Amino acid sequence: MNIVFLGTPRIAVPTMEKLHAAGHNILLAVSQPDRPSGRGQKTVPTPVKQKAVELGIPVFQPENVNAPEAVQRIAALRPDIIVVVAFGQILKQTLLDVPPKGCVNLHASLLPLLRGAAPINRAIMEGHMITGVATMKMDRRMDAGGIYLNSEIPIGTRMTAGELHDAVMTTGAALMGETLRRIDAEDFEPIPQDESGATFAPKITPEERPVDWGRPAEQIDRQIRGLSPSPAAFTFFGGKRILLLRSNLGDANNSLPPGTVGSVPEGLAVGTGNGTVWLLEVRPEGKKAMQATDWSRGVRLSATSRFENR
Repeated sequence: MNIVFLGTPRIAVPTMEKLHAAGHNILLAVSQPDRPSGRGQKTVPTPVKQKAVELGIPVFQPENVNAPEAVQRIAALRPDIIVVVAFGQILKQTLLDVPPKGCVNLHASLLPLLRGAAPINRAIMEGHMITGVATMKMDRRMDAGGIYLNSEIPIGTRMTAGELHDAVMTTGAALMGETLRRIDAEDFEPIPQDESGATFAPKITPEERPVDWGRPAEQIDRQIRGLSPSPAAFTFFGGKRILLLRSNLGDANNSLPPGTVGSVPEGLAVGTGNGTVWLLEVRPEGKKAMQATDWSRGVRLSATSRFENR
């Protein structure tokens, strides 16, 4: 099929590669404009742009993909279908109406669960044991269009959002490839979502990052894993911020007071409002990520050492 591909970050790249390798004609890769990034704030191309250039696919980076001139440029190519993976702009009806086979989106959840901007983070933070990916025919409602296919992904007890992101990236590429194969080969219609089962995954807010050690251990562990590696949960020690990157549930019967730090074979045990959380990997302010035990040797913990809320 003749495709216009809309995507921006790394998670979208394998899907574009999959469709290109399957013999689809990607007429245009549409990506967000390049932005300053990193400490030096150098302008760098988006991952989708980088891969498109490598594959010889023309690139278009409009500030507003719904602007009349942008819609006209896409429509002039007469695509059969538009594929959208983590593009970063909401598509309006004028663009949705361009391709005869519609616009297909890859969403990182088992819709109608976890509609919204942060389904990967929220799946872990809410304690889901299984999540997945879905391909959906887009309409004017956010993540509410009919479902073509879905695929489950188990969430391990130590899985971080970064690891789930990579599982979604791989599984999603294969699922989109199969979805387009069936759309091209047969009369493949999406199934409407069950609105009664819809839940939502709003964008992560800054207020969700600080750890309150008075909360139950299970909630803190899910917070740490669900926000890792970015934006990352954090705490304070000696007035300095420490990003918390990996954790595990510790002994539910441990009597450490909330925030108090002790040593365990795998890392550091931290008291909570109910049991302990074991910290396995941290990133101190201004430093690289390291094992929690290495950090603890550098700060010389005592029996009264504790993390602070600020």
